Amino acid sequence: MKKFWSVLIFACIFVLSSCGDSKAPTKVEEPDEPEETADTAEEVPDAEVPEEPTEENKEFDPENPGYTVEFNIIDTEMMGQGQSMAIGYFMKTAREDLESETAADVTLDTCVIGESSPRVPSCTSNADCAPEQECVPEYDSQSGQAIENSEHCETPNRASLDVGPVEIEGFNGGPYTFAYEPGDQVYKLNGTGDGSIDRSLIAYGVDYTIRGENMTPDDLNSLSATFRMPPALQLIEPAATEGGMFGSAIAIDNTKPLKFVWEGNGGQGYIDITITAAQSLANTVSVTCKVIDDGEFTVPEEFASQLVFGGGGDGMMDQMLQMMNMVIFDRHAESPITGDGISVGRVSSEQLIMANVLPTGYTPDPEPTTDPTTEPEPAPEEPEGE
Repeated sequence: MKKFWSVLIFACIFVLSSCGDSKAPTKVEEPDEPEETADTAEEVPDAEVPEEPTEENKEFDPENPGYTVEFNIIDTEMMGQGQSMAIGYFMKTAREDLESETAADVTLDTCVIGESSPRVPSCTSNADCAPEQECVPEYDSQSGQAIENSEHCETPNRASLDVGPVEIEGFNGGPYTFAYEPGDQVYKLNGTGDGSIDRSLIAYGVDYTIRGENMTPDDLNSLSATFRMPPALQLIEPAATEGGMFGSAIAIDNTKPLKFVWEGNGGQGYIDITITAAQSLANTVSVTCKVIDDGEFTVPEEFASQLVFGGGGDGMMDQMLQMMNMVIFDRHAESPITGDGISVGRVSSEQLIMANVLPTGYTPDPEPTTDPTTEPEPAPEEPEGE
């Protein structure tokens, strides 16, 4: 499910780049482990107290799986262009939805060479999965190729459901209705369009609420959630400057630790920082750090020194390398969605900034010192012969 959602999100983002402004939305009228005991022969251990059911320890019931619901608000600033979208979906819960999808697989405030930690497959064949699941890999969203060591157990042939309208309050000028759009089979603003929304609708640093009442399946009655939208993502240090291939850039000195400062989210959620350096077309290195969203992180010198940025000139090859030298900030935050019949639910936001990198000390080739509008001085006349 995680891969399904990620592919859908980024497919929609690329669609946005070819679309015009969104239509004005229709506003909704306001409605009138138990403590371990010593392992001794003399003592009788205390009776175990059953844990409260949580998303991590729920038992999957194939006869009554409940529903999985997710809504995602996305704001991106890529290559000098801003785009926003808000989409959601409902599905019958699958076994894999109950697995924890947190950042626990990577220790926060750590970095790795490459864009992710080494993958370890969780299955090798269908025999390793539950009867209703299959062992399948994840696929690269651009090349379509299977990702090595990404095999996992997944329930096939799942369908997104129309369960009735959902109201979201927190957007500027809201609340607004989100409804099922049968073409893409996801929830969109007013149930139309490509999932994009006007960027001016997104309010930052405020609470959003999601409500659904009297939903159509008998076993899904209602839902509710309160979500705190983080502040707008803005890089404070190093500050963006003019001079990038797309209008702005960030200066980076790879000879010392790289300190990043931004307006944090009070330590709630996390940020992926990815820096890609292209020394040549055949030699690129990425450093990815998953960090606590507290407003400050320093990439250690041992990682920074691996970033060798090419493209210091004005030739065609240099320009291509400059385009490949990038830094990406990707902020994640989420809150649970609860309600009758909901087994797994979350509302999340993602803010993404992508900018070019200018290595410290980079200067374009010097311009000619001669003013092209100035007439050249005439050559001295040769003396006439005697």
